[in-house]
Amino acid sequence: MIAMIEGDVMYRGIGFVIVKSGSIGYKIILPDEVVQTLNGSVMLYTHETIRDSDHELFGLTTIAALELFWKLITVSGVGPKSAQRIVFSEDIESVKRKISNGDLTFLTSISGIGKKTAQKIILELKGVLVDEESSNGGDEDAISALQALGYSRRDAEQILSTVEGETTEERIKAALKRLGK
Repeated sequence: MIAMIEGDVMYRGIGFVIVKSGSIGYKIILPDEVVQTLNGSVMLYTHETIRDSDHELFGLTTIAALELFWKLITVSGVGPKSAQRIVFSEDIESVKRKISNGDLTFLTSISGIGKKTAQKIILELKGVLVDEESSNGGDEDAISALQALGYSRRDAEQILSTVEGETTEERIKAALKRLGK
């Protein structure tokens, strides 16, 4: 699977760009608003779809967008084009929050997403996105540092959820003080 392409934009079409990487040009499908912003050297995350008569690369601008895209296409009735429209509809955190909150109006306002499909997305992803948010709620660097000191990931996440601090260092110090008691 081609998951990332870095190269120069050679051509911008309606709903796609051609990115030259090495001596190969890749047609990457993107929303028109995104296509118009791409110039020069770019790095795009991609999802490759291979069907009997078609071979397509869907482009996304961040790894977080790609991961959400992958979750969306696991839902029955959500294809790559619909998933891409959802991902690019708003910033990623806002999209995740709206799905987690069961915002049916938001999803049905996206072209190609009907009420039944929106309900499936909410039903199947609501718990997944909530679990993801809670497990990523702590600072990854702080969690890693506490794990290096011998604490389990679960203990590190729990203690970090109870401490405050502006920087990673402050959060680690506060967590160690709590753990030392």
